[in-house]
Amino acid sequence: MTATLQLETRLLSEELRALLQRIDPIGWRDGREAEARDRVDRIRSRLRVVAAVAIAAEGDAESASDSDAERWLRGLITAFERAPVAEGEQPPRQAWAAFVREIQPAYESLVDWLRGRNVVVPAVRPTNVTRSLFHLASALTSLALLRLLPERWMVVAVSGSITAWAWSMEALRRKSPALNRRLMRFFGPVAHAHEHTQVNSSTWYVTALLLLAAFAPRLAAELGVVVLGIADPLAGIVGRRFGRTRIRAGRSLEGSLTFVAVGMLASLVVAWAFHPLTLGPMLLVAAVAAVVGAVAEVLSTRLDDNFTIPVAVATAVTLAGAVSGIPLR
Repeated sequence: MTATLQLETRLLSEELRALLQRIDPIGWRDGREAEARDRVDRIRSRLRVVAAVAIAAEGDAESASDSDAERWLRGLITAFERAPVAEGEQPPRQAWAAFVREIQPAYESLVDWLRGRNVVVPAVRPTNVTRSLFHLASALTSLALLRLLPERWMVVAVSGSITAWAWSMEALRRKSPALNRRLMRFFGPVAHAHEHTQVNSSTWYVTALLLLAAFAPRLAAELGVVVLGIADPLAGIVGRRFGRTRIRAGRSLEGSLTFVAVGMLASLVVAWAFHPLTLGPMLLVAAVAAVVGAVAEVLSTRLDDNFTIPVAVATAVTLAGAVSGIPLR
């Protein structure tokens, strides 16, 4: 890949990220259409530049044979040909939300392509309320599993069976495009675009749940699942809606502070409801769970945060309990 193509592609990714952040459905405001159309026009111009540079670089064997680059470039050009450029039958919010869904897969392919060339750019994921509710339901189901099964081996057996099924499906859908299409149609409302071709977040989550069931004290495991299932989606919603101070990889200070506040509240509720702890120990484990979870979320750019957050929270709470003598079972 030539230096010029790399530069132009990185600039394209930055403009696309800015557009996706501005037209996210949960942050939509009346009067944003004119700004959004201006950004679309600028990105169309940038796409023409990138396409021209890519054609000029055809002598470069890497650039010429890069089918991944052709895929995201073709996808973006096609999507931007259908961008909402005038008032149509759909209300503005719905029209731009449909546009987000169309360009998101191509943008994530672009991000992955750049990362494969050591150009790190943050992904931008649109608000998905259905996915957030799925997060919450998964957390409550996992909490019930941890609370209701009386023996650790039972929790390990159930979570291990689910994990084995999930990884089996990951392997099978790579061998069978037809199976992958059927699975993605079923999970489409809660799946991110990149999960059509990569290990999905639910698989990483059940893998983390198996590790927690096998090794973590009960309270540590419970806090791991509730911090992920409640604090993470709410932090994402607040960050997209109100985030102004960017700190790392597209995360915002406002979102991270929401993560800490919600994570601590959820942890306190769980500790108070199910464990005979006094106020001081409850505050300590809740604070550790919330802060470590927020840090793990910010740092999770290579690994899926559905794995890193519960594992990091459970590990930190376990260490805090061991150091301070707090019973966690």
